[in-house]
Amino acid sequence: MKRLFGLLAAFVLVFSACCAAAEGVKFSTEYFSLQLPENWIIDTEDLESKEGEQSLGYFGGPADVDLVGGAFLVYYEDLKDFALWNASEDEVKDYADALLEEFGDCNPVLVGTVTAGKIPLILIRGSDEEGEFLYADTMTNGYAIQFEFYVSDEEGEQMYPLTDEHIELVKTILATFQPAA
Repeated sequence: MKRLFGLLAAFVLVFSACCAAAEGVKFSTEYFSLQLPENWIIDTEDLESKEGEQSLGYFGGPADVDLVGGAFLVYYEDLKDFALWNASEDEVKDYADALLEEFGDCNPVLVGTVTAGKIPLILIRGSDEEGEFLYADTMTNGYAIQFEFYVSDEEGEQMYPLTDEHIELVKTILATFQPAA
């Protein structure tokens, strides 16, 4: 009986460790939280705020060359009465079209909309002088919560092309988006 209990306890510990590993790392701000992959690094120190844009934190994978990203909050007075989470399909499409227009210089392509609970996040792929990036955005009452993802080396000096796996990983991360209570 002690062996059975010991095996059962060991199984529960291993199962719990696996579940915890699958959950990854929680990135939380005063506005939202995301689940990031296990071993990802989060940096919320020395955040800068420019006029109209607040940095909320940076995060990235542990490899020498890996997917990295940042989260930002930007206020748009003209959208103070608009929220994507209760928008119609046409309004979500119009918002996505406006984002594509805003990124016009970056050869933007709409990757799609990732829905986290009831909250749609618009996902765009683009490229600029630094390289390829993924941009995601959701809007509530004039506040755009924005995410930028790209593949970079440890120093952030070299950008690398995005792969389908990177895009799927970003979609998986965005699907965990939860507004702060």
